[in-house]
Amino acid sequence: MKEITKEDYKLTNINRDGKFVIRLKDDNEYVVYYRKQNGKTINFIEKDGKEIPLSKEVLKMHLSEVRVYQRDGI
Repeated sequence: MKEITKEDYKLTNINRDGKFVIRLKDDNEYVVYYRKQNGKTINFIEKDGKEIPLSKEVLKMHLSEVRVYQRDGI
């Protein structure tokens, strides 16, 4: 898997630890991590021991849902 696309993405949620996660079509939830690399922010999940980046579309949807959680509360 090269990156997480909108075909893989289902929704954004908050897990019990208070971390934002995304649920994929395989019905598993993955914590979204980020790091700075060469001046850019890389957003990714860890799946099967590999870092898989989020596509721009998925990142946009994820951040939109995160803002709703932050604005309206849990």
